[in-house]
Amino acid sequence: MWSCGKKPLSDNFANLLQKNEYTVLMFVAPDCPLCITLSTPFTELSDNFSDIQFLVVHSGMHYDAMEINMYATSTKLKPQIYRDYDYQVANHLGASVTPEFFVVDRFSNVLYQGLMDDRIVELGSYKQKWENHYLRDAIQALLANKPVKVKKTKPVGCVLEY
Repeated sequence: MWSCGKKPLSDNFANLLQKNEYTVLMFVAPDCPLCITLSTPFTELSDNFSDIQFLVVHSGMHYDAMEINMYATSTKLKPQIYRDYDYQVANHLGASVTPEFFVVDRFSNVLYQGLMDDRIVELGSYKQKWENHYLRDAIQALLANKPVKVKKTKPVGCVLEY
């Protein structure tokens, strides 16, 4: 599957996207503090939108399966984890940090990219209360057949090591 100037997705990942009209992705690294913090809210979001596919993407080979499984278990992460060994998915979508969130359609077109919400101002600085729920709002808009108002935000997190 090709997109404008981007590397093709693997058949496995392209087939995963075909299962649902929309897929929500969270790029993670098991030792990223923000990934640990946002895994539970991501799972809760997936529980609230059972008709949408939620996937966790781990790019690269920096962690073995045991480390990734321990991360998923300790954070009670429910969505399936996709191992993007050669950064094909990360490159295709332009992921740059962990955690970074995407909503894509079945053809891998990016409909939203960036933050889950505005709770994180910068690394090490969290709000006690947040007003913008970018990822949730994008999902709700798509399900209501409305345009996504905020299509991209600048993600805050650990650099995705290519």
